[in-house]
Amino acid sequence: YQRRVHGDSQLSSMSRPLSGSKAAGKQPPSHTTPGAATGAAQRTAKTATKNPPKPSTTAPESKTETKTNAREAFIKKVQTCMNTYNYADESKDVKGKSERLTAINDLQTMLSDQKSVVSNIIPNLEIVMDMIERNIFRPLPNIKKNTGIGMSETGIEQEEQVDPSWPHLQGIYEFFLQLILNDAADVKSMKVYITPQFIQGFLELFDSEENYERDYLKNILHKLYAKLVPRRKMIRKAINDCFMALIHENHKFNGAAELLDILAAIISGFAVPLREEHVQFFKSIIIPLHKVQTSNFFFEQLLRCSMLFLSKDRALAINLLQGILKYWPFANYLKETLFLTELQEILEVCEVDKLGPLVPKLFKRIVKCISGSHLQIADRAMCFFENDYFLSILKTYKLITFPMLVPVIVKLAETHWHNILQESLVALKTILKEIDPQAFEQAMDTNQAKKKELRVEQDPEERKKMDEKWAQVYAEVKKKHPEFEEPDTPYTIKHIVGTYNELYAKIYDKEKYVSLQLFTLIKICLLYTSPSPRDQRGSRMPSSA
Repeated sequence: YQRRVHGDSQLSSMSRPLSGSKAAGKQPPSHTTPGAATGAAQRTAKTATKNPPKPSTTAPESKTETKTNAREAFIKKVQTCMNTYNYADESKDVKGKSERLTAINDLQTMLSDQKSVVSNIIPNLEIVMDMIERNIFRPLPNIKKNTGIGMSETGIEQEEQVDPSWPHLQGIYEFFLQLILNDAADVKSMKVYITPQFIQGFLELFDSEENYERDYLKNILHKLYAKLVPRRKMIRKAINDCFMALIHENHKFNGAAELLDILAAIISGFAVPLREEHVQFFKSIIIPLHKVQTSNFFFEQLLRCSMLFLSKDRALAINLLQGILKYWPFANYLKETLFLTELQEILEVCEVDKLGPLVPKLFKRIVKCISGSHLQIADRAMCFFENDYFLSILKTYKLITFPMLVPVIVKLAETHWHNILQESLVALKTILKEIDPQAFEQAMDTNQAKKKELRVEQDPEERKKMDEKWAQVYAEVKKKHPEFEEPDTPYTIKHIVGTYNELYAKIYDKEKYVSLQLFTLIKICLLYTSPSPRDQRGSRMPSSA
């Protein structure tokens, strides 16, 4: 009010301090002393200290907005990666597919910036894991891959089929792998999302035909096992269940080799002595895997796991040897060659004193391989006798091995069809005679009853008589029960080529078979050319003659 009425000059004069006597009405002098000025400055400083100026809020607000925008941009990229398209048709959704690939590349780039990982990825780990699961958990495409030959039945080289969605999935797998390896993704934050359902679905992906995908799956599962210690038992149990299904149900699983690679790394870290859980896994999984029909595709990894177990506990070699002899392949020369290779490595680990109960089965199998018709198997079985440790087993149990081995070797040394192998058999005959001449002669002079007990192969005539007896039994059963059907039994002419049936003779004994056919043909010709009462009356021979 005073500023408006009297002006600034009057307001400033009225605001000056008055003198000590109010009645005097005198104004104070226009100048101030140095002490008064100093006191005023101090009072001003104290006032400024009590009431400091408020800081500006402009900068913090801009940082918050930047973080919010970065988070929204990150979530938008993750949601873009969740979109699925028809990758088999390259002409559809070209823009969407391109944006998706760009978003995947951006997410991979963010993992190289640790600040971005801590501020964006880890706080939003739930939506990130949801994106990964939506991409990788899918019905596996039916794609035929070459098994190594690269040629079709016509002899024309075929192009290997490729999953059209793989370029879009590879970035997701790479992102997942790098996320696990990142230090910011600790055990506490990751183990929440690695559930039994996740591991089960993840293991089902190992059946993919795409080799690159199985490699990513193997690396990711291995890193998860190494990082998430609380989840290790759960992962081992899931792998156990997967192999159980392979052994008893599916008989084919594309990712068996990759899972065995992971198991090999796990087994090498087992403490000694082995826990009962690990021994049970060896007996119920590793040994029965040998009987799987497609085991030749993962036999190298299976052999490695087997030998790692034996390096931890040599006593398990007897169990493995029993399993090998029990699940020995039939009519599969490739698997039989692999079994012989593993058998030789197992014998080098076994203790000679504990082999006694298995020696008859062991040498019976080796003699069968030597006397078989397949050259590679016979040659591989002959390599056993070049091993000094195997010869020591032969000498230790010569009372059992010589009667089984000597008669077959002596016969084959005279009659084998392959010259090089025949020379090896002659040399083996000499070695056996030098080991123990007396035992050699006793084996040759063994009576028929003893030979029948220790023989490796059944006599063909005896097998034929046995088949005839079974045929009579089936005939009697059919008379009483007409609906009876004969069971499917192996080693018969109706089912498979065996050593004791006519089908084998037709294929392998060609000379005998051709002679039989010629004899039958001559017999038919004589039957139609011989005169009969009807022919003498002038009837013609049938045109079928």
